[in-house]
Amino acid sequence: MKVLKLFCILLLAGCSVHQPTAEKFGHTPESYNTQVADVERQASGRWWLSFNDLALNSLMERCFTENLDLEMALARLEQVEALEKSQHTSLWPEFFAAGSAGQTRTGTVVGAQTNDIYSLSIGASYELDLWHKLQSRRQAASLTSAAAVGDLHSLYLSLSAQLAEGYYQVVELRDLITLNEDIIASFQDTVDLVTLRYQRGLVSALDLYQAKQNLLAAKAEYPLLHAQLSNSIHRMALLLGTMPGQTDFASLAVIPELNHSFSTGLPSELLMNRPDVGAAFLKLQAADQEVGAAIAERFPSFKLTANYGGQDSELSDILDSPNIFWNLLVNISQPIIDGGRRKSEVKRRQAIFRELAASYHKTVLTAFAEVEDALANEKGIDASLTILTEREYVTEASWRLALERYQQGLTDFIPVLTAQSSHANAKIALIKAQRQRISSRIQLARALGGSWMVDDFNKTLPVE
Repeated sequence: MKVLKLFCILLLAGCSVHQPTAEKFGHTPESYNTQVADVERQASGRWWLSFNDLALNSLMERCFTENLDLEMALARLEQVEALEKSQHTSLWPEFFAAGSAGQTRTGTVVGAQTNDIYSLSIGASYELDLWHKLQSRRQAASLTSAAAVGDLHSLYLSLSAQLAEGYYQVVELRDLITLNEDIIASFQDTVDLVTLRYQRGLVSALDLYQAKQNLLAAKAEYPLLHAQLSNSIHRMALLLGTMPGQTDFASLAVIPELNHSFSTGLPSELLMNRPDVGAAFLKLQAADQEVGAAIAERFPSFKLTANYGGQDSELSDILDSPNIFWNLLVNISQPIIDGGRRKSEVKRRQAIFRELAASYHKTVLTAFAEVEDALANEKGIDASLTILTEREYVTEASWRLALERYQQGLTDFIPVLTAQSSHANAKIALIKAQRQRISSRIQLARALGGSWMVDDFNKTLPVE
């Protein structure tokens, strides 16, 4: 009894052999280096709604229900949650029942005698968590499960950006194909004009060959653009979990104009809005708890076991049998020589913690860098679009003037070809810049994070 009292005192005064050391990222800047004008607060919500495209909205809903990466991530989450529940069973004692039936044969002075023997017992065992080993493992499992949810939220955010990027890439390519058809028609008109002048003996064959070179170069782009469009549509189909060619995507024919940008908020809010940052910190905390469990593994373990049962020659009389037995035991186990296995495990867990600490800090820095990059790209593209719009106007005026002077015989054909090619390239560059502007807006929304995916995630949970 004295020993049992000692164990109870130890249980009540149970102490931890490891103090958690995981700390959140400290200093954050007061503001971002790059600022954009005309902002609106929509990035933290379902940000793509600001594009006012019903087709894109519908595709997003399909993606969140049919994407195979999400399906795999949900299955992984179920695995982690199952492990968490398994660890939490250590909170409860383990109960068990045992029984046996048999015969014994003994020799006596009057001959051999056979007796039936029946026994039945119930028992329980419980490990005393004096060093918080079991508690640390339970907390690590819970933190790992929460981190898996954060990773899933990050996947929602990533998929929304990938889908929007692919959607507007399809729109861009369709716009470029239409422009390519216009360019081919324009170059064909030039070839027809030069052919007529050549037939009249007004120009040399060199002008005709040069005109045909531009026409053929434009025609060569046409099949390549269609191949790129097909590839983009195939990638969209993969995001939606469907076979290539079974669904048409993107109802828009031209790149839409964007007005207001997204509000960045305060840098300190970014750490709360980014699910990948939260998941990284939860993984760091889980690793910290695993260090504590590994250290506690080197200390003695205490396990209580109890049994109660009976034995009789008649099964129905076991509970009333005078051969009732019970026991209550305290098992103590202390590792003495294990070849350094437990010590090495502590070092391994500590190294994992340091690795995840560095990974967490890198995730935080990456989050800030991505916001700064998106802001810088958006500001740079806005300035570039203004110049490219003016360039498109100037190259068109230059081309028309060069063509007019050529028709009047005031200049040769080279300025016409140069101006016409420059105008075509300016229009192509303008379309690409418009799509890059949308891309920078998408990347800004992705970099700022948000919590909008919680509702979509909750819809996937089974109803209990």
